[in-house]
Amino acid sequence: DDQTVQGVKVGMMGPLAGVGDPVFWFTVRPILGALGASLALSGSIVGPLLFFVVWNLVRIAFLWYTQEFGYKVGTSIAKDMSGGLLGKVTEGASILGMFIIGALVQRWVSISFTPVVSQVTQSEGAYIDWNKLPKGTAGIKEALTQYNSLGANGLNQVKVTTLQQNLDQLIPGLAALLLTLLCCYLLKKKVSPIAIIIALFVVGIVARVIGIM
Repeated sequence: DDQTVQGVKVGMMGPLAGVGDPVFWFTVRPILGALGASLALSGSIVGPLLFFVVWNLVRIAFLWYTQEFGYKVGTSIAKDMSGGLLGKVTEGASILGMFIIGALVQRWVSISFTPVVSQVTQSEGAYIDWNKLPKGTAGIKEALTQYNSLGANGLNQVKVTTLQQNLDQLIPGLAALLLTLLCCYLLKKKVSPIAIIIALFVVGIVARVIGIM
């Protein structure tokens, strides 16, 4: 009867909202937005279209499926929910969210430590001797040819190695990953996102001024 339908609806609002908000508003939508924004930053119109189309497909498909599912199972849905279904959905969404965010760390987070670790004078032939290059287009062609064979280290006679280059040789993107994990830890400890953003600005500016980054 109508009272039973209304009672089940009101009784399930709280538990379902506790899962729906984290899964859709805090996981699926931010992930799709990040993917769309990354494409848009590269100048592709596919970015906003991807976000709009995929988000609405997911939303409409979920609305239709849950409507049919709820109609078929009726009040027995409460037993399924009490059996750990909500916990499994939340856990799966969390795993998916962390996987996508981890893949985007390298693209979105950029840290470069500028302190010089070593300076080594390279032997002749290991770098481009700009004074000996021919003039005109022939010199440009020769410089490009030597650059292709020597790489970026051959641009100068003195090879400069920074702290960031050493870190990249060990584990590329390690600093960016550690910073992301730190932010996640602070958010888990209920630190305000605004405070974290301000702290990142302050640390970045100070590190830039004193020559660390």
